[in-house]
Amino acid sequence: MRRAIWTLLGIYFTLFSLKCTNPFSVRSPNPPELGHSRNNLSRQQNNPDSLIAKLKAAFLEKNSTFYQECLSDSQKTGVAFQFIPDKNESVRFINWSLQDEYNYFANLVHQTGLKSIDIRFDEQLNWNNVPTSTDTLLTKFNYQITVHFLTYQEKYQGQCLMKIFRDPFSQWYIFY
Repeated sequence: MRRAIWTLLGIYFTLFSLKCTNPFSVRSPNPPELGHSRNNLSRQQNNPDSLIAKLKAAFLEKNSTFYQECLSDSQKTGVAFQFIPDKNESVRFINWSLQDEYNYFANLVHQTGLKSIDIRFDEQLNWNNVPTSTDTLLTKFNYQITVHFLTYQEKYQGQCLMKIFRDPFSQWYIFY
């Protein structure tokens, strides 16, 4: 019996030594995952670029939760979201609320026959400080959203004036 235990221990250590050349050496770490996985994006909003990346991902992944997390909710942040439409569209969007915005996006991404959504900004976003607050930034850009359905596609394009702010927890939100 004693011989069987020594034989099993010998086999175990032989296999162990083949698998591990030096059990006390420091291994090289695996490179970080740089993709926009759901877990990465659900935590991002700690700078303006990550907020915009999350906004784009909301469209590309048809993810209404990401979209909601990008917008300022006065119940959570103390700053109310407001939508100011183009003059030509002001009648259609009268008294537009945060809930209206949530519903609009949810209806967009859950339409029957929707294959994909593409979003593109025509230029690099340049953030400008708003004089009244160091935690508020402003940008203006042209956008194009293409919604691909099974048999057709729709395009929406325009110019966006966007204001974002940083909350006390250093998270950025769109409020205008």
